[in-house]
Amino acid sequence: MKKIKLTIWGIAIVMAIVALAVILGKGNDDQADKYNTYMVKAEQTDNFTGVVQADQKHAVSDEPKTDDETLASSNVRNGEEVIKGQVLFTFYRDMSSEIASANLEIRQAQLAIQQLNTITDKNTDYQIELAKEQEALGDAQDKLNKLTKEQSRTVLAPTAGTYFKDSEGRSFVYGTPIIEGNVNEFSLDKIQTGKSVTVIKNNGDKIDGTYSSKDKIPYNNGAVSYYHFQVSTDETLTYGMHVQIQNATRGFKIPKAAIKSDDTVYVVKNNKKQRRVLDLTKYDNKYYVKKGIKAGDKLVLF
Repeated sequence: MKKIKLTIWGIAIVMAIVALAVILGKGNDDQADKYNTYMVKAEQTDNFTGVVQADQKHAVSDEPKTDDETLASSNVRNGEEVIKGQVLFTFYRDMSSEIASANLEIRQAQLAIQQLNTITDKNTDYQIELAKEQEALGDAQDKLNKLTKEQSRTVLAPTAGTYFKDSEGRSFVYGTPIIEGNVNEFSLDKIQTGKSVTVIKNNGDKIDGTYSSKDKIPYNNGAVSYYHFQVSTDETLTYGMHVQIQNATRGFKIPKAAIKSDDTVYVVKNNKKQRRVLDLTKYDNKYYVKKGIKAGDKLVLF
């Protein structure tokens, strides 16, 4: 009989413990459900693609212009950086006979002027002949200067950049590397000149950039219009590199109903409210924060 009573008491105690656990669990559920919450969503960013190109591209040539011209010197190597005005190539033409002829004309005019200056009666005929010989001397000197320039011709770098000669023998000077992308008419307002962006290189590295320009006229205006835009960076990128362009985010969006005074919000953790003070910014009647919370956090709505 005593054993039966002990068994009954044991069963009763176990049932009481179970009932208490249910009550406590229900109490916690009530605690969790007694206020509405908002789940923080991931930051929304605008992403575009771009490719690194030169802001300028100028053709240069190391080929002679005429049959009697030869390449005298080449002062640049493929892939070498150059500065504006740098001598890239020098060409030479053998114009010794033409130069000798011009020098002879100069000497003859000079002798004629000297002969005229010995005349004591400097009448009208003298003045006419002197002017004629002085004009001949000037023409001969201009001819000599022109021949001298033609004898030695130089090709200068039209801009600062990189010299490159392709497989077909064509030579160019590429200007400063910039990122060029394109955007359709529906996202054109997201490209704002002067706005900071994040550039993600093909190896995953991130660098800072800035929208430097965007077209006002579309390059393609079919069913949907498309526009070019450019991004500049402080880091020199490789021509032809493909990159991702990411607009700077405003942060996590916070509903007004989740904000108490002094930029305070309450985050639900383990069914309990935790007070946090955030550095909120307001944009277009919406609130944003960049740190202090993360995507997936639950905020109490008041």
